[in-house]
Amino acid sequence: MATAIIICLWIWNELSFNKNFPNYPQIAQVMVTGTFSGEVETDENCPPPLAEELRNNFNKDFEQVVLTTRSESHIFSYGEKKLNTSGYFVQEGFDELFSLSPVSGSTNSLADPSSVLISASFAKSLFGKENPVGKSIKLDNEDLLKISGVYQDFPHNSSFSESNYIGSWNYYKNKQPDIERWNRFHFRIYVQLPKGIDYHLIANKIAPLLKSHINDIKPVVLLHPMSKWHLYETFKNGQNTGGQIQYVWMFGWVGTFILFLACINFMNLSTAKSEKQAKEVGILKAIGSNRRFLIYRFLGESTLVVVIAFFIGNLLVWLSLPRFNQLIGSEIKMLIDQPFFWIGSFLFLLLTGLLAGCYPAFYLSSFQPINVLKGSFKIGKSVSVPRKVMVVMQFFTTTVLLIATATVLQQLNFAKDRPLGYSSRGLIHTAVKTSSPQQHFEALQHDLLRSGAVTNVSSSSSPVNHLGLSSGGYAWEGKDPNVEAILGTVSLSHDFAPTVQWQFKEGRNFSRDFPLDSSGVIINEMAARYMGIPQPVGKILYYYGEPYHIVGVIEDPIMGSPFTTAKPSAFFLGGNAKTYAGERFPMNHITIKLSPQISPQQALAKVEAIFKQYDPETPFEYDFVDQSYATQFQSVERIGTLVGIFASLAIVISCLGLYALSSFIAEQRTREIGIRKVLGASILSIWRMLSKEFLLLTGLAFLIAVPIAYWSMNQWLENYVYRISLSWELFAIIGLMATLITLITISFQSIKAALANPVDSLRNE
Repeated sequence: MATAIIICLWIWNELSFNKNFPNYPQIAQVMVTGTFSGEVETDENCPPPLAEELRNNFNKDFEQVVLTTRSESHIFSYGEKKLNTSGYFVQEGFDELFSLSPVSGSTNSLADPSSVLISASFAKSLFGKENPVGKSIKLDNEDLLKISGVYQDFPHNSSFSESNYIGSWNYYKNKQPDIERWNRFHFRIYVQLPKGIDYHLIANKIAPLLKSHINDIKPVVLLHPMSKWHLYETFKNGQNTGGQIQYVWMFGWVGTFILFLACINFMNLSTAKSEKQAKEVGILKAIGSNRRFLIYRFLGESTLVVVIAFFIGNLLVWLSLPRFNQLIGSEIKMLIDQPFFWIGSFLFLLLTGLLAGCYPAFYLSSFQPINVLKGSFKIGKSVSVPRKVMVVMQFFTTTVLLIATATVLQQLNFAKDRPLGYSSRGLIHTAVKTSSPQQHFEALQHDLLRSGAVTNVSSSSSPVNHLGLSSGGYAWEGKDPNVEAILGTVSLSHDFAPTVQWQFKEGRNFSRDFPLDSSGVIINEMAARYMGIPQPVGKILYYYGEPYHIVGVIEDPIMGSPFTTAKPSAFFLGGNAKTYAGERFPMNHITIKLSPQISPQQALAKVEAIFKQYDPETPFEYDFVDQSYATQFQSVERIGTLVGIFASLAIVISCLGLYALSSFIAEQRTREIGIRKVLGASILSIWRMLSKEFLLLTGLAFLIAVPIAYWSMNQWLENYVYRISLSWELFAIIGLMATLITLITISFQSIKAALANPVDSLRNE
């Protein structure tokens, strides 16, 4: 019952995601699909002019159109206190669209580029008990912004839960005046549709908007409703294919199965002891009780057990929720203050009580009093058939859960064992938020190396484990001119490859001894295969018309999800690569290899002191690359852990029922076992006789479970490009485990019955 309750709370938390917004049914996000190398990809990033076109030319179709940045991390300082937090720069209307709740001040000041809104929790962290409204805070040690309002934190089950500031789009645009271009796919657009309007009709109207501005990737504009942001976030070939909803269904079935297992135990044991209750039923019927009264009585008993279990289960849930929230990274709470909780609980109790007690109630109330009181009543063989069916269902459920757990763990380990393409040991990364470290990088690098705390220092436009930008504009000899080539694009310093220890398959790294390397490029293996050039070193790769000679080919580094294939990528030296608009990529990521000769704590202290010399106003923040990479496995690890816990519970519940049932059967057959022993039967033969039936039932459950588990886990694995293949060895091991679990569970009672003195058994019988 506790397991079912906690799963229900988790499912409610997932299904209520974003429903705190009053405009929830009308809010949608504008997204774009594009065709790259024959494959259709979907991206939630849009160019800024698209928002203006939607606002001006489709004002009857949208009540609100708001353009925002992606979530950005910035340093805010007030006095001596400096905090790094994330948030958004947004256009006017964001506060109305997402119904910001003001705690103090005003939230409708987003037109003013010098103002900013902050969350209540961030205000408390930065100002304590002071009222921050009207005070000025410094952004990235450069600009002063006035706090015009404090808004209530977004709920944890919201897409904006980590937003601690909301700044003006006008401020952001003034800092980057060239962003209003059709090829800048770096921003988000949110819209509000009128009530009662079918969003499919509007989506069809706006679908071709980008084709007249960008025609090389065949772009299609689409609308993604807020109701699908969290649970239906996955797209494949331009179509929404689901997402987290699969886990909602999975754990919904798991909770149902576990509760069903307990109900089966209750039914099995109730019918198993029916011979002992037969006289009671016979006497009650003889003194005038009708069958309806007996049915109500037995259903009442089962419902009473369920009610008691419900309150004990809620106590267990309340005690375990802090640990459960820590496990899944959420903030689920008990819902006892909500009316729907008690309504749902009443229905839950009623259904569970009826399910657990229906079969025993109807079966026990059917006994004929004459046969019972005459002593001629015997339990027929047909009575054991439903019991056997229920045992099969128990082990069917347990087997499916075991296969699911093993598959998730195999997929997790498969991705963890994947070659990184670089060495993460002792590697740290820091994102530069001010201009000083970038402008004085060579001096900073020299001081760090001289300190003895590090062995290598490099800078790049993307972290080593994350591809920040993909770009078009590429061409090479033999390329199909009708196909737009999209490659991951990164700028980096000379020392990047030795810092991260890239493995070169061909060619070499950039070198200061070769001045022509300023027009060179390094590509990964995937790019070489994508280009279809057998020996690419020395060949020319054109980027927006500029020729770059390929100097090296590296083993594919994982710069994204470890569950997907590597993307074709090109790595340019410094700021030499120019985009279509003539921009250069900012080298705002610094990667450092710590020296193994001193402890990490000592090394980091020295590194921080040197960074403070170049940027004294900015807190030194960093992350270890191996730990950052490990976070990408968290969601799958949580799923694996939860499935493992629930599978263990299912096994325990099944074994409890099997143990009790085997005890009852051994007790029923006491006289038979005694006679067999007197006639010379061995302990082994008696154990085999008592175990055979249960093993057959377990085997039948396994045969039914295998095809269903195979199909369901194959469906789950379809979400991963880099994935395992289900093998027969996995199913064989699970089958062996189920057999061993069954044998261990029933053997205790079987051997105990076989070892009993037949004289005592026959005398008592």
